[in-house]
Amino acid sequence: MAKRSPTVDRAVRIELLRARAAIERESLAQSIVSTGRKLEPAALVRGLLPRLASSGASRWALQAITLARRYPIVSSSLSAMFMRGGKRSKLLKVAGGALVGWQLFKAWRGMRQDRDRG
Repeated sequence: MAKRSPTVDRAVRIELLRARAAIERESLAQSIVSTGRKLEPAALVRGLLPRLASSGASRWALQAITLARRYPIVSSSLSAMFMRGGKRSKLLKVAGGALVGWQLFKAWRGMRQDRDRG
């Protein structure tokens, strides 16, 4: 068996350490991406409300949250309308409740149909 020189051993050791560091960096990057996905609002809703998350209600709610974040004037205007008293406010509250109820009913009906098919 031929003896290896110390410079070759050192070079091999350095390359192995570089490869290990690259693998660890890649693993860290994948862990960061995975954690980011787990902390998205959709994933949090799915974790907290698993039955609701399978329906379209959570998607609808998350779209509303996204819209409110993107356009804060929309949520500000809606809250101002709801905070005012009068018949219009009560009508808007009833209409909003009816819309949410209808969306939940559609999601529930779709979920039932999917379950009956499968």
